[in-house]
Amino acid sequence: MNGKSGHHWSFDYNYGAQNPQFAQELNGTLRAYYAETAACETRTGQVLTHVYNILPNYWRGYGGGANAELSIGTAAIERNKDNNLWNYSVQYENRTSGENLRMQFRCSDKHYRSLTDSWRVDARNSGDDTYSELTYEGYLVEGSEVRLRINGTEILAGTVEASAKLTCNWALFDVIPALAQTIQASDNGIDIALLEDLEQLRLKNRLGFLASIQTPFPLEGYYLYGAGLLPSYWWLDADGDIAIASTFFETLVLKEKIGGHA
Repeated sequence: MNGKSGHHWSFDYNYGAQNPQFAQELNGTLRAYYAETAACETRTGQVLTHVYNILPNYWRGYGGGANAELSIGTAAIERNKDNNLWNYSVQYENRTSGENLRMQFRCSDKHYRSLTDSWRVDARNSGDDTYSELTYEGYLVEGSEVRLRINGTEILAGTVEASAKLTCNWALFDVIPALAQTIQASDNGIDIALLEDLEQLRLKNRLGFLASIQTPFPLEGYYLYGAGLLPSYWWLDADGDIAIASTFFETLVLKEKIGGHA
């Protein structure tokens, strides 16, 4: 724990006299979210959406201006259940890099949210050339082969063992809350296979319990480590929502929740 920022080391990116400060932005975002949540009645509905502020872990003058915010974009995870399958639509927008991603996929109605059927990714950037847009699709063949179709060319991304629980990193916002008790009860965590951003297959990964903290809010922390995968840290709040998800380059902080329970 950093005594100055009050943050756990897994999301402590408050450097020197930088302005705006990481700690202030993270705390302010969560404070506003919980204040609004307390003031509103619980809304239920078929569609559930979590919206996150994207904060850069390594600040290099992203903000600019006297009243600048550190946030460099937003990520919205929307899902709804249909015939015992979860339909996901993820919108990721980074204003500094110009990156804009839309990911659509389906998962089984199980704790591991295993990928099923097919998926699609639409990627754009702010460049004005032939490489500014890309669309690719993927699907499972006989439940084991992961295949991608990019610009009319089909490639084999890898093969998954029949016993593996293959999901997407964007479904972890539901997987971790669902498996929280199981993870804590396990000495070494649990194994999980990921299709990172619906593109890169990461077969050997582990979800484990990290710590419980009271500052800046009561949160339970979980880690995700894996072969070829950058470490990430996920902090679950008392309502069962991921409040903070910190990867190597950026940290997602919950700013809005719309709809019912996943």
